[in-house]
Amino acid sequence: MKKIILTHLQKMEFVCGLKQFKEYKQEDAKELLDCLYKLFSSFGWMTEARVDYILHAGLRGQYGDFYHVNEKTVNGWIHQYYNHHQSQIVMEIQAANNKEKEISEEEIAYWIEIGKQIFRDNYQYAKDSGYCKDLSEWGINWFNKFQEKGILKPWMYEVEEIENDVRRELRLSSRYIDEVTVGAKAKNKIWKLFILESIKEKRNLDKMI
Repeated sequence: MKKIILTHLQKMEFVCGLKQFKEYKQEDAKELLDCLYKLFSSFGWMTEARVDYILHAGLRGQYGDFYHVNEKTVNGWIHQYYNHHQSQIVMEIQAANNKEKEISEEEIAYWIEIGKQIFRDNYQYAKDSGYCKDLSEWGINWFNKFQEKGILKPWMYEVEEIENDVRRELRLSSRYIDEVTVGAKAKNKIWKLFILESIKEKRNLDKMI
């Protein structure tokens, strides 16, 4: 795992323009490497593939703007990754636990309630502030659930126009446009429109989950 972290830190200048790691003294560089290693290792569901994915995405700004790479920044990236892949991670944890013991209904209910509470908190925040957080902070499973229930209808939005807006935004920072990224960012914009419209129309989505 340390080798993966080190590789990303060494590429930092070329990926995001930060010369932070390059300009560190040897002892400071080692301390940052050890700090991030301990941080990643503290999550039982963490794998080397996930470390690679999180650092790759984080350094390229997919989890938001940043000006320094430290424990706080990377911890934020990890939590965004968790929120985005929550269902999959919970399933993996449950599968691993099943090998050792039968999971109780209380444990399943506990993880489900965590997901619901995240939704409630984010929905209340959107009500109070008028701003909807990114889909990754809610958990992408909510997009799918509301779509399956027929409450969220993506085709009701100007999907083509939204995707074109995303492409224009991406061209400001990159010559290459990844359509997978376009789809993900468009989905995020549709989610925000859906949430804010639901609040305006007093649908009380937090009572439907």
